Amino acid sequence: MNTHLIIAGVIATGVTAVGVAAPAVAAPEGPRDVNTVVMQLQEAGHTVIVNRTGSQPLSQCTVTGVRAGHTYSRSDSGYPGGKLNPMSQSVGMTVYVDAVC
Repeated sequence: MNTHLIIAGVIATGVTAVGVAAPAVAAPEGPRDVNTVVMQLQEAGHTVIVNRTGSQPLSQCTVTGVRAGHTYSRSDSGYPGGKLNPMSQSVGMTVYVDAVC
């Protein structure tokens, strides 16, 4: 599996994100524990970044939000007529999981 898990501690209580709007990502249904949510998102092919507030182990954290990040795509012009109309294909998305511990 070519996914990544990046854990980032958040010191401030409020974080403002600036960027381009991305497609919505539905938070997985069911348990809201971080490990389960991260695993479900990775199985769907997403790169997951966990923004954690608190100092407890990740296994004791609760998900407070799931946000879409950057979508990765590639263009392919290597097919007949591709020079005029290159095909774009989404190959992955970064998803941010907010957690409190």
